[in-house]
Amino acid sequence: MKIRFVVVFLLCLSLTGFAQKSSVDFEIKNVGITVDGHFNTFVINVELGSNAELKTISGKITASSIETGIDSRDEHLLEEDYFHVEKHKYITLKSTSIAKTSPSKYSVKATLSIKGKTKSITIPVMIQKVDGGHKITSDFEINRRDFDVGGGSFVMSKTVKIYVTHYQKL
Repeated sequence: MKIRFVVVFLLCLSLTGFAQKSSVDFEIKNVGITVDGHFNTFVINVELGSNAELKTISGKITASSIETGIDSRDEHLLEEDYFHVEKHKYITLKSTSIAKTSPSKYSVKATLSIKGKTKSITIPVMIQKVDGGHKITSDFEINRRDFDVGGGSFVMSKTVKIYVTHYQKL
């Protein structure tokens, strides 16, 4: 009986290792060194039409879920000069128009709101069929100063690279 339990447990554990996980990651240069991180808590909503065509896309990130691997830096990023999470709990993105540029690629105009500032941006989105669903990806850049994140620091790059991967089951 114990052996059967151990076998089932190991099988379940190995299967969860293959599960596809959505992610919101970022990179920024600070004093010439690339700092990377991610957000742990977010929701991505994608509406696909017939033939898996992108109809709408939106996202909501809990700003306080930022993680860079250094706890003291993460705590500093929650403060007023960065994300000011006491006042601005979420980062949001909502598509306003979508143009198909190839069979699996789209140009998405969207509103991005960070720290109480909303800007119109255009991002590339790619949709791929994967086992049991779709993989939706977008890699783009934003100017942190457009959203008053990090103030006027000259040692930190203005450009933040964003990498979003979302898996949606059929």
